[in-house]
Amino acid sequence: MNKQPTVRQPAVAGTFYPASATELQAEVQRFLKDAALPELPAPVVAVMAPHAGYVFSAQVAAPAYLAMAKADFETIVIIGHDFGRQARGITAILADYDAYATPLGPVAVDTELGQRLQAALPTVIVHNGVHAREHTIEVHLPFVKTLKPEAKILPVLFGEATPANCRAFARALQTAAGAKKIMIMASTDLCHYPSANDARELDAKTTAIIADLDLEGLCQRQAGKGVDKPNTDTPICSAGGVGVAIAWMENYTGATVKLLAQANSGDVRGGDRSRVVGYASAAFFGQAKATSPQQSQSTAHPEPVGADFTLSPTACKELLSLARQRLTAALNKELWKYKPPAELPELAEQAAAFVTLTKQGRLRGCIGSTVAHAPLWRSVHDMAYAAAFEDPRFPNLTAAELPDVRIEISVLSPMRPASSAAEIVPGKHGVMVRRGGRSGLFLPQVWEQIPNRDQFLSILCQEKAGLPPDAWKDKETTLLIFTVFAFEEEK
Repeated sequence: MNKQPTVRQPAVAGTFYPASATELQAEVQRFLKDAALPELPAPVVAVMAPHAGYVFSAQVAAPAYLAMAKADFETIVIIGHDFGRQARGITAILADYDAYATPLGPVAVDTELGQRLQAALPTVIVHNGVHAREHTIEVHLPFVKTLKPEAKILPVLFGEATPANCRAFARALQTAAGAKKIMIMASTDLCHYPSANDARELDAKTTAIIADLDLEGLCQRQAGKGVDKPNTDTPICSAGGVGVAIAWMENYTGATVKLLAQANSGDVRGGDRSRVVGYASAAFFGQAKATSPQQSQSTAHPEPVGADFTLSPTACKELLSLARQRLTAALNKELWKYKPPAELPELAEQAAAFVTLTKQGRLRGCIGSTVAHAPLWRSVHDMAYAAAFEDPRFPNLTAAELPDVRIEISVLSPMRPASSAAEIVPGKHGVMVRRGGRSGLFLPQVWEQIPNRDQFLSILCQEKAGLPPDAWKDKETTLLIFTVFAFEEEK
């Protein structure tokens, strides 16, 4: 039996924008008519637009909508509010409604793209409940419906806006999209509640970071680095979508960001200038690289490093050096970029990896990716940073600790479903359990501490996935197995 179509009803029609179709259409056309879009030298592949009530921010957002109208896409991925540390372990939250209702008519949801995205990145979940009252996607839909009536949307709320999460989401989206033409809309306001004059200064610094495509700087900015104006709750309210847009531009040459419009709520007639919200719109543009799925109808997917593989000693040494340099640069607040040696092509093969940090024999951080979305060197680069600064079990690594930290890198083979628990070989296989929106993973190294298979799986379900200890016995639970090639720094 086919499921009944589900439609998400408007939550802020009549408050953020008119509920009357006639009034709404007139407002949309007025904002578009009064907007100006500068000439852009390359195709627009992402935009940033504010999401407040139309009276405050729609005129700032309008140039981004005009830029969107010029773009060639089938689905627009609209990334709204992010949930910060309360959503640790979750990269993004989708909605699987079939459509979003608007006063101008329904906008279809690309549920197939959403399902493929979930398959590509296990930390993407579906929860219609958190989308039901959210305005950060809804306010853009009347403009999408007007300018791109045939386009579908993928509504996304973000988890914690970290560089690793933004890059992981962008790579998974690239894999999920395949040959489908997609565009990204980052829905965000800027600073909240300083004075109008302070807001201009704060927002100028934030937009400069975005224009530099500085993902690490953006996430640090949202966390409060350099934000010293009174009464400022946040310098940017929804950094996840902007971070994904920046990470997405790694697929493009000549990647550039053009600021389109900027203002704050104090600029509205009668607005309170002592306590404002900042707004800006921007266009991201560039030329697709040859390997980008947005450029051709055939998508190149390099084979990940396989189950039966090794890396050369030179490659291992290079990756360990890369990881340590990444941490050193971050701790010294230095801008550092890495280019893999041409004589080590294995570093360019797509592979998932974990980076583990230990200090005096004790775990000090461990973060990894379970799906191959990036070259091996990039996976190690990102996971080294995440293990040091984004593992919720530990405080951020300090410069004083770094000399005592030992780095281990684990490169994962592609995962495959196990027919049953009996197929899992202790000491050989890493295991991921997955049921519903929950998942957890143990690397093969964990067998050293938990050699009994039943106990291994029970602890994995309970401690890592938040499932009942015997969930691995349930047919509704998926067991995925993989192998690992691991290497570490010398003592």
